[in-house]
Order: sequence, then C-alpha cells, then structure tokens
Amino acid sequence: MSRFAEALAEASSRLTVPEPVRSRILLEVAADMDDLYRTYLERGHAEEEAREGVLEHFDLSQEALRELAAVHDTPLDRSLRSLSGQARAPWARTLLALLGLFVALGSGGLLLRGELLSHASPLAWALLALLAAGVGGGAWRGWSLRSAGAGTLPPGRSGTGFLLGLAALQVLLGLAGVWVELYRSGLAIRSAPGQAMLHLVGWLHLASATLVVSLSGALVLGFLWFFLETHAQRLQAAAATRLLETTP
Repeated sequence: MSRFAEALAEASSRLTVPEPVRSRILLEVAADMDDLYRTYLERGHAEEEAREGVLEHFDLSQEALRELAAVHDTPLDRSLRSLSGQARAPWARTLLALLGLFVALGSGGLLLRGELLSHASPLAWALLALLAAGVGGGAWRGWSLRSAGAGTLPPGRSGTGFLLGLAALQVLLGLAGVWVELYRSGLAIRSAPGQAMLHLVGWLHLASATLVVSLSGALVLGFLWFFLETHAQRLQAAAATRLLETTP
C-alpha cells in the first residue's frame, strides 16, 4: 500500500492505456512521489506536511497523464506488448515453455557440435559470443526479477529489451556474413571460372551453417525475452495493485 494510494487510484481511473503500461506509469509516479516525500522529511517537514507538499507538487491532471501515456505507449512498445501478450492463458504459457525448451535443447545440441562451426563462417564465433552474453544477461535479469517478487520491483520498463536487440543483431550479422562470403566466392569464381560450381556449392554449405548458428541463437534469445517480459509484466501488475490498496 502507498501513502498516496488515493491520488494514484484517482489517476489510474483516468489513464486510458492498457496493461502493462498503466502499471508502469503508476509505479514510476509512486516512486517519484516517495522520493520527494523523503526529501521533505529530510528537510525537517512533518509527515502530514510532507505528504501534502507532495500532492501539491505533482500535477496529475488529464493533460499530464496523456503526456505520460505518450511516453510509455509508443508504436514500438505496442508492438512488443502485442508479442508478449499473445499467450496469457496458463495452457498457452505451458505450451510455449515446452516449445522454448525444445528449441533451446535442439539449438544447444547444434551449436555445441564442432562440425557445424567448422563449416560456418568465422563470424559464427562472434554470434556465439553474443548468444552467451544474452543468456548471461537474461539469467541475471531473471534473478533480479525473482528478487523483485518480494516487493522490491523497480519502476519503469522491464529491462529485457536488450535480448531482442541481441536477437536482431544475431540475424543481421548472420546475413552480413553470408553476403560477405558470397562476395568472396564471386571473386574466387572470377579468378578461376572453371571451378565456379565448386565455389558455389562451398558457399551454399557455409551459408547454411552460418544461418543455422545465427537463427538458432536468435530463437533462443527471443524465447528468453518472451518469458522474462511476461513475468515482469505480472510482477508490475501485482505491484501496482498493492500501491492502490487503501486501509479499510
């Protein structure tokens, strides 16, 4: 429960954005209110005086709420929210969890095979490094969210967007590696036209292995983002609900 629950509940009733944007806005406003409240107390104000000062300071008019909504409800945010909100039912989340586990195990088996990496572009090692960084960062974020379950969830965005960025970078680097190798094969064919078919088949083999590494890593990071994002959204909604609770 927040000492500003009534003001936050009134603001929540006038917010016209869906979850999880509503919860994120309320959490950020509540955090700013608490920061200012502590500042007033440190300056020697009484608790009630500090509370009244915070309520007077914060502009929760309809125009201010519209501006907050515009900041948190961009087209990119709506697209990501649509992706993470596709599976809200327990059975759908369970099915996706099984699918994600299957992808992770299958991709891991492929990526750990030295034969695949030996046939891929040298860029595959950079792709593996990105995947390792993403999995490590995702594990750290998952641990942070688990700790946040005790009520210490920070306001703002979930902090999982970097995983999608790394997944997109995986795909882009994989495609770039394929095109670089195609250019090199073209140069080799121009210098030795009689071996054109040999170079072309070699490029197709290398391109296939490189794309397997690239797309497998992107899939793993995409599933990791999905599960962390949906978990963060549930935590934020629960935290916002607690904020709006008032004493009977």
